[in-house]
Amino acid sequence: MKPKRIKINRVAIVAKHHAKEITSVLSTLVEWLEARGAKPYLESALVSLVRTKESFSLSKPPSNIDFFIVLGGDGTLLSVARAIGSRQIPILGVNLGSLGFLTDVAVKELYSTLEAISEGEALIDSRMMLNAELVRKGKTLLRDTILNDVVITKGAIARIIEVVIDVDHQFVAVIRADGVIVSTPTGSTAYSLAAGGPILYPTLDAMILTPICPHTLTYRPVVLSDHVTIELTLRGDSGEVFLTFDGQASEPLEPGDVIRVRKSPYGVKLLTLPDQNYFKVLRHKLRWAERPRSRRRTLPPTP
Repeated sequence: MKPKRIKINRVAIVAKHHAKEITSVLSTLVEWLEARGAKPYLESALVSLVRTKESFSLSKPPSNIDFFIVLGGDGTLLSVARAIGSRQIPILGVNLGSLGFLTDVAVKELYSTLEAISEGEALIDSRMMLNAELVRKGKTLLRDTILNDVVITKGAIARIIEVVIDVDHQFVAVIRADGVIVSTPTGSTAYSLAAGGPILYPTLDAMILTPICPHTLTYRPVVLSDHVTIELTLRGDSGEVFLTFDGQASEPLEPGDVIRVRKSPYGVKLLTLPDQNYFKVLRHKLRWAERPRSRRRTLPPTP
């Protein structure tokens, strides 16, 4: 990736509006942008927190935006990525939470990062997305674009579900498990990792198929080419089963439902700087090579 100069003229701002410090962060950011001649656009849910002339609905982002600033955690950024869809507008993720693989800029680094972006030091990190559709009795009920993962999982009832898996119309297996995850490389550090899946470098062209607590321990995660189409068919009377996109949109499933997943022709563009490399994020977020904290033993009082 080569550094690129990104204009800071028209900036859309989306934030986790119930975050503790969001009002002060937003106020300072809007003042900073306006002082430099930029026009900030606030997502409509934020208008009650900070006065601004320009607002928008996330379902209809404003046109000719230079980039989005997302203040929050990974969940907030995922919702923006899905809303943008094919528009390919860069996103700068700023972390207000405790763990963020996508929102890797700290609040204290926000303005130095914006200065660096305006001076031509920005890198654009392109991440693949997935297209997923739910088909029931030959009719498509739902379509969506996903950045992290597509998940089929059981509800509150502790029953194993059965999912028939086909890849490019080739039968793979019938998995009996708590669920199945189809993940992008970006989503490899999310639910898939917790279920025992591998970490993939985020710019790889691949998908991960990960069973959740399989009944047979020989069912292991599989890394597949991004050129294939994965079909997951729910089999049997499995009780409450749900389809979830990026941990946000959820839909109840019925036996016989088919979930078809393939690579989207569009990706997500994340703004970053040269010193914010992926391995630095992994070391920080997963605490690699961190020494365990020493604990002082409290000895009982001498009698």
